[in-house]
Order: sequence, then C-alpha cells, then structure tokens
Amino acid sequence: MAYALGGKKVKALQTQLQMARELYKKEADAIEGASQKKTEMQTDANIKYKRALEIANKTAMESEDHLQLIKAERVRRAVEANKEDPEVIDRILMEEFGIMVMDPTEKP
Repeated sequence: MAYALGGKKVKALQTQLQMARELYKKEADAIEGASQKKTEMQTDANIKYKRALEIANKTAMESEDHLQLIKAERVRRAVEANKEDPEVIDRILMEEFGIMVMDPTEKP
C-alpha cells in the first residue's frame, strides 16, 4: 500500500517537473524573441538616423541662403537628439523636408 502511494507522489512530481520545464522553455523563447525584435528596431533606427543626417548635411551644403543653413543644422541636431527613435526621425523629416521615409527593408 505504501509503495503504491509513493509511486503516485513520484508521478505527480514528474508531471510538475515536466510542466516547469515547458514553462521555462516558453519563457526563454519569449525573451529571445524580444531581444531579436529590439536588435531589429535598433538597426532600423540606425539606418534612419544615418539617412536623416545625410539629408540634413546635403541640404546644408546645397543651401544658398543663411535661413536654409540654420534649418538644416536645426534638423541635424533634432535627428541627433532622437537617434534611438525611428518614428521621431520620420516625423522630423516629414515636417521639415516633406520627405516620407519608407521602411528600410522595403524596396521602392
């Protein structure tokens, strides 16, 4: 009788162990997926940042009047301050230059 009860406890513990393993695996996969998404977002932000700086610098070099030069420098500073946020960079380019920025992974 005691042997049968002990077997039930072992079976219950094995079930709990298996459930804990599955939960751990799910959590580890979720953390890895979040890390990959963060890396992709940082890469996207870096691409947009570089593109925005190129546009601001090009505008500054091509500007013939002082106001355009000041505007380009102001945009360059705003982009520099927000280099980690691709949405803000997109908004700055749209508002200042009327440029709609596409997702860098998309092809025109």
